[in-house]
Amino acid sequence: MAFIKRLVFKYRDFLTYTIFGFLASLVNIFTYWVFRHTIIWPYLLANTMAWFVANLFGFFTNKSLVFQSKYTTFGAVCREVLSFFFFRGVSFFLDNGLMIVAISFLGWQSMTAKIIDQLIVGIVNYITTRYTFKKTEQQMALRGRILRRYNAILKRGHND
Repeated sequence: MAFIKRLVFKYRDFLTYTIFGFLASLVNIFTYWVFRHTIIWPYLLANTMAWFVANLFGFFTNKSLVFQSKYTTFGAVCREVLSFFFFRGVSFFLDNGLMIVAISFLGWQSMTAKIIDQLIVGIVNYITTRYTFKKTEQQMALRGRILRRYNAILKRGHND
């Protein structure tokens, strides 16, 4: 049990990002489906709207729940929003590019393309999002010291 606790503590950011990234992908896919198959928008317009809605969801969950970045000043939040959407702009072009290739060139069904697209874009988003809410090196070093201390306490408890 202690081993599992250490793993969860060590990989907390990745695990929570995976959960909320999955939820953001579901928001993206559902929003795409609504705009594409219910309202009957062109697939790129539906994809753009889905990207925007999912990224609004992603910003707030990543900031608060995944990377635990605190709300400080209005200016700091604005910088984080701009940074987040700047990096996600990379995934926007990747997202639309993958959809164009899959639907227009390969002839895939739009929902199949969307689901595969979200798997690829999710990986890119994790890499870029870490830089937006990146903890300072000091915070990461402190986290490492806490983890080592916690592990030492657990080991001592097993030896008693």
